[in-house]
Amino acid sequence: MKTLNIKLFSILLLSILLIACNFKPNRVVTSEIVTTQSLLNEMVDRDGLAKLSEHSFKTLQASSYSRKSISKNQEGWFDNADASQFIKVDTIEGRKEHVLMDVDGPGAIVRFWSTWHAQQFSMGTLRFYFDNANTPQIEGRIDEIISSNKYIGAPLSQTTSPFLENGGWFSGHNLYFPLPYSKHCKVTYQKADESVNDVLYYQINYRKYTSETLVETYTKGDLESNKYKKAISDVSKKLNEYESVVNGTQVDHLNGIVKAGKSVSTTLKGEKAIKKIAIKLNTENLEQALRSTVVSMEFDGKKTVWAPVGDLFGTGYKISAYKGWLSKVKEDGDMLLYFPMPFQQSAKISIHNYGKEDIELVKMDVHHSDWEWDDTSLYFHANWRNYPNVKTSEKKDVNFITISGKGKYVGDVLTLFNDSYQWWGEGDEKIFVDGEQFPSHFGTGTEDYYGYAWCSVVDFEAPFIAQPIGDGNRSPGLTVNSRWRSLDVIPFDKSLKFDMEIWHWASTKMDYAPTTFWYGTLDAKAEFMEDVVGVQLPVKLSGKFEAEGFKVKQVQGGEVITQAFLSYDWSARSHLLWRGIQKGDQLETILYSEKERKGELTAVFTNAPDYVIVDVLLNDEIIFKNLDLYSEKVSLKEYSIDNGKLNKGNNSIKLIVKGTNKNNLNADKLGVDYLIVQ
Repeated sequence: MKTLNIKLFSILLLSILLIACNFKPNRVVTSEIVTTQSLLNEMVDRDGLAKLSEHSFKTLQASSYSRKSISKNQEGWFDNADASQFIKVDTIEGRKEHVLMDVDGPGAIVRFWSTWHAQQFSMGTLRFYFDNANTPQIEGRIDEIISSNKYIGAPLSQTTSPFLENGGWFSGHNLYFPLPYSKHCKVTYQKADESVNDVLYYQINYRKYTSETLVETYTKGDLESNKYKKAISDVSKKLNEYESVVNGTQVDHLNGIVKAGKSVSTTLKGEKAIKKIAIKLNTENLEQALRSTVVSMEFDGKKTVWAPVGDLFGTGYKISAYKGWLSKVKEDGDMLLYFPMPFQQSAKISIHNYGKEDIELVKMDVHHSDWEWDDTSLYFHANWRNYPNVKTSEKKDVNFITISGKGKYVGDVLTLFNDSYQWWGEGDEKIFVDGEQFPSHFGTGTEDYYGYAWCSVVDFEAPFIAQPIGDGNRSPGLTVNSRWRSLDVIPFDKSLKFDMEIWHWASTKMDYAPTTFWYGTLDAKAEFMEDVVGVQLPVKLSGKFEAEGFKVKQVQGGEVITQAFLSYDWSARSHLLWRGIQKGDQLETILYSEKERKGELTAVFTNAPDYVIVDVLLNDEIIFKNLDLYSEKVSLKEYSIDNGKLNKGNNSIKLIVKGTNKNNLNADKLGVDYLIVQ
């Protein structure tokens, strides 16, 4: 009887503990403490994306969004005054500190993005106060903490998409190094010069753990003491290694001709997980095929993936090489995806050709391995939405995705064609989790959400963010942005709704197509699934080639940057600037044309007092010899030939410095605006 009472007491005690801990039977609960080290480990655990998290948390965002945005039913919902918006101003030891974030723990900062106006910013001090400390655990110049942190380094601390404008550098600033805290976190900014009206934008993604979660607070001096030096090195190395983690998998192959209107598929059986998918297409009109060819996937009999192949792999409808933690595209057209995709019994991967032409599926390699399915396992989803010819005259929210059920949101790709010389992306993300009336994620601009800034046209790649092509940012053209989430995944229990504002500088039209990536339980579903008509629409490409969009292949001498000026007449407010050059230096760039073009070829160069004389070669043939770009004033000049030709595919444009004009023997620059054949 005594033994029975002890057992009953134990069962009762366990029940009380489970209720107190908000226990959920489909989530693994451990006693592990959340630490900086554990978060770094989690950051590079791809398999963890496909499981419910060990520790329950909400992902939230503190940002400088306009405080006039209160409700979608009130004026101000689309207000764009989203710089230098702070919670309050604290006076600490005589210092005026603007508060960016002030939240209770336990929690962890998992992403910090910021930017500032190069000509209107005093480069002040950023401070982190953890657990109600009177003195900051982290303190320093804002750029030296976020994007040029010498104790962290790239890719966890880096700038993105930099360009020079009016003598100042503009870029996005990103910090992915996690900063956990047990009780409280306050982040402040102090101007270096109170007479300067600093223009500061920021987004801070952070986790809010349940109250019983044990969290080890970041300690002052941890970075300076090199406590995490090895961990940072290991994580950084892993984030830049893309093949090693899929070793040991089995591979199923599929290839051949896929007739117009037909499909091919492969099926896997057993309790497994897809760890990598590699696809390559070949056809006469590859750009259209990247949109009209759709990948669909079914796991355990349920269709969860339906997206055009180019959008699914983060390249839109033009092959643009980049590499990230969860996807990669190679110059030769290989496209790779590294999301883990577990299933209990079967998986079916299909290629549907909704186009008018046959395509060659050069390869589809599906790498898979065993997976122990349990109550924490989740199904992979990818959904594509298309908004063709969306009018920008009226600001509006468009839906990326609406999900019902339980899961986690892990990223998105945005492919768009801008039909204007004006910037398209002032719109803010608004993410509503579990029926929120006001979004827990309210952003400061579309490019800010994707980790860059100031409508930059400069291509970039990083483990979790990329712009493989930005031709449409300041001129008619294609732009592709992607953001993959790791520590900043957004868990949801009941629902998730992701809206993005359409907020364009011009009244025009735009093609706008987001692809969203998420994981869910068996009953989780997206509101919108397929759009066959949308993938059959003709894709758009520009016939005008902005030089700042050329791919730099080889530089022998000097430095190549993108330079912008609002006051100059460059067609996209920018040009390619090659500076610090001298006689004999060479620059080779690559221009891609989706088709052969013949006719009058016109190249527009910048002329200026410090510009050189140059030979210009197109596909190794001189088209302009001894082109003298000297001018007493900065101006633009057209140079033309009658029988110009661009090949279908890549074209080489080579610049060779021949010397300088006698009026300035010290000239050391060259600028190219654009090239067109018509």
